[in-house]
Amino acid sequence: MFSMRNLSRVLLTAAFAALATAASAQTVRVNYIPITDVTPLFVAIDKGYFKDEGLTIVPTPSTGGAAGVPGLMAGAFDVMYGNVVSTMLAQQQGFKLEVVSAGTKQFDNPANTNGMVARKGEGIRTGKDLEGKTVAVNTRNGIIWLFARAWIAKSGGDATKVTFKEVPFPQMPDALRGKQIDAAFMVNPFFNASVTDPNTFEFVAAPYREVQPDVEVGHYISTQEYFAKNKETLAKYNRAFRKGVQWYNANLKDPDLIRIISGFTKMQPELVAKLNLQILPEIVNLDSVATTVKLMKDNGLVTSDIDLAAMTAPDALK
Repeated sequence: MFSMRNLSRVLLTAAFAALATAASAQTVRVNYIPITDVTPLFVAIDKGYFKDEGLTIVPTPSTGGAAGVPGLMAGAFDVMYGNVVSTMLAQQQGFKLEVVSAGTKQFDNPANTNGMVARKGEGIRTGKDLEGKTVAVNTRNGIIWLFARAWIAKSGGDATKVTFKEVPFPQMPDALRGKQIDAAFMVNPFFNASVTDPNTFEFVAAPYREVQPDVEVGHYISTQEYFAKNKETLAKYNRAFRKGVQWYNANLKDPDLIRIISGFTKMQPELVAKLNLQILPEIVNLDSVATTVKLMKDNGLVTSDIDLAAMTAPDALK
């Protein structure tokens, strides 16, 4: 017979098991930018891939890598999505950073997911047309800023004659509509939402593709100190995150993906459904990063070589 004593024993065992599970769970605080490039993070959360690895993910948003690195170094979060340029610039400035997972790469995809956008009918076609005008970028000295400048130069303009204004991605369409800026280098979901409004905006150019077609745009980073102390945790993070990338790449038109993107971008599902989505990488491509570092040197952002392999976790490369 199942006695009250046995019942108490079972309940105590279950309680201790729950406490042990909670104690063994590792919380990882992840800073992100609310753009479609970070969708695999939220896929992995939604599908329970992190939970399966014993991880609890606490996501917090920011405007970009340049703004997030100080918070990372101060311990406000453990991992962040950042653009390659901000990461390399911070590394040269003495911040000790570690690339722990792949993020975004421009593949040969017919559907464009980012680009320079201007108001319709104002005749902006080249970098020369932007001289004396204002261009929105999410942060200065980030990858959007660098490739906007590089495209302006490549298409006949002088970037020193262009004013660059920091505007968060979600606010770029309104800033352009309100004539606070003359053009904006946008990414999805805001890029597609803008260029599909032909009466107001028009596509000008794709700076990434025209300057460096295979550019490695972003990745997830931690401090080297956190990486050294939490290698097992970050190995679990990378496994779960990679499953999120694989599910995302295999389900670009899945209604469930629309729900996930709408959730973290706060964009209406019917608008998300119209987005062009590109596949995302599972591993970091150091050759592509090296090409971007050279572009940074050419633009005076870095002055010395950076040991890319030494600052990249082995799990991110294979």
